[in-house]
Amino acid sequence: MVTLLAAAAALTTALALPAAYLFAAYGRLDGRLETSATLHAAEVAEMARANPAFWEFEDLHVTAPSHNGRAAVPERRSVFGANGKLVMEAGPEQGLAWPVLSASAPVREGERIIGQAEAARSFREELIATGLVSTSSVLLGGLIFLTLRTVPLRMLRRALERTAYLAAHDMLTGLPNRAIFGDRLTQALALARRNGHTVAVLCLDLDRFKEVNDTLGHAAGDKLLREVSARLSACLRESDTLARLGGDEFAVIQPQAAQPTDAESLARRIIAAIERPVGIDGHEVTVGVSVGIALAHPTREADPQRLMIEADLALYQVKERGRGDFCFFSPEMNARLMERRAMEADLRLALAEGHLRLHYQPQVALPSGRVIGAEALLRWTRPGHGNVPPDRFIGVAEETGLIAPIGAWALHEACREAAGWPEHLGVAVNVSAVQFRLPGLYEAVASALKASGLQPSRLELEITEGVLLNDTDDTLAMLNRLHALGVKIAMDDFGTGYSSLGYLQKFTFDKIKIDRSFIQNLGNDANSAAIVRAVVGITRSLGVRANAEGVENAGQADMLVAEGCGEVQGYHYGRPMPPGDFARLVAG
Repeated sequence: MVTLLAAAAALTTALALPAAYLFAAYGRLDGRLETSATLHAAEVAEMARANPAFWEFEDLHVTAPSHNGRAAVPERRSVFGANGKLVMEAGPEQGLAWPVLSASAPVREGERIIGQAEAARSFREELIATGLVSTSSVLLGGLIFLTLRTVPLRMLRRALERTAYLAAHDMLTGLPNRAIFGDRLTQALALARRNGHTVAVLCLDLDRFKEVNDTLGHAAGDKLLREVSARLSACLRESDTLARLGGDEFAVIQPQAAQPTDAESLARRIIAAIERPVGIDGHEVTVGVSVGIALAHPTREADPQRLMIEADLALYQVKERGRGDFCFFSPEMNARLMERRAMEADLRLALAEGHLRLHYQPQVALPSGRVIGAEALLRWTRPGHGNVPPDRFIGVAEETGLIAPIGAWALHEACREAAGWPEHLGVAVNVSAVQFRLPGLYEAVASALKASGLQPSRLELEITEGVLLNDTDDTLAMLNRLHALGVKIAMDDFGTGYSSLGYLQKFTFDKIKIDRSFIQNLGNDANSAAIVRAVVGITRSLGVRANAEGVENAGQADMLVAEGCGEVQGYHYGRPMPPGDFARLVAG
């Protein structure tokens, strides 16, 4: 459109130029004739005063002479008497060529007009020049018009085609993007309703893709995405649609297929294809894929947005149970989603309005049974639901990012309460793996200590192996920064992971907590006793404390004393209790 306007403007300019030239030439000539007529009138008036018989010459015609060998100006000068009769005329012998322009001026004697002087010239030369300018301008304008009309049009068409392509496709992989995927899904659903077919939507999410980006860099991640796109495309039929929704998320539309059998077969092919190793820059990379499937039956009204939500819910279910698999959406998943959303809203309200609280479970030294501290445990009484166990709402807090402000509040509250206890008592606060990775943990710990005035040595942070799974320099740097504050670090749930012993080589913990699952079987399972004995021996060798969780009876306590465990907690010594009850316990 811009090119056409430019071409039209060039042609219009070319056509307007001759008219402008002609108008200017006419103006110049008219001005010259008026000046010439005025001067001629003055000359005639002077001649008439010098020779009163001047007006007796009638119809006298004089041919204009040459000046200095050059042709005289092709101008005709005429003098008319007061009665309008021609008195004298001087001009070229051959006359003036048509068209002729003229101008006149009165001959005065004082205030009385005694005649009229006229000057005339031919306008033919200007017309010829204007014609030449017109022809040149039209030719030039036409050339410009044709150039602008034809040459850039191909470039413009290519640019428009490229723009349209980029608006509908992912630049990295060349696959349709989210926008075009939505349009095709709408069309597929409309066609399925008319023909009575079932449409399947598969949402895909790569497993361990972040590890590739973090270890090999984003360029390697881009190469992996292109290879994954090629493998996914090879798994599909021509009628299927594959799109990249963003990051490592893909989606597939499978129309006109025998469902759910075909969707299941496609999911298995995709999982097998993606699991094959990929060679990238000399490295062999292995990733996986999780697949969530939603079906739009012809008997059920389904819109694209709802179908995508259902496929996402099924994908989320796969991730919860271990990844590298596929799952079909069920109505129960939607019910769970709605409950999680409601819980998130209530949890935000509880944090904003101060409805969260901490209970404290005593930590006891063996064999004396003396209370030496407490573990702070989060509690929430949800309106209309009663007390909600932490294992139900902590996961929601981690997924929504609420774990950071909730964790900061717990640190401040625990330090504030502990500052009022006897000085030999410490307080332990749990830090989740998600909270540890989010920014602001160090600042929250430092702020809680400063605001409460609690000695850093009385604060203990309990972390699980999940914090150390990503064994990066940043993780160890953060642990060392916290240690440098003076706080203690404890490894919680020791023995439940895959490489607990390896972590003890990388960081010096102040305490190791033996998981309750081993304590519960003491006296009934020889293996549990052996594990407890081994862990206590490790702590003794490393010079750190051991804490046994979940001690519920005297028999378990006696066995732990016999094994040399120096610290315990559990229902046998005290249940988690409100701050006031714990304060009275340690005060007595």
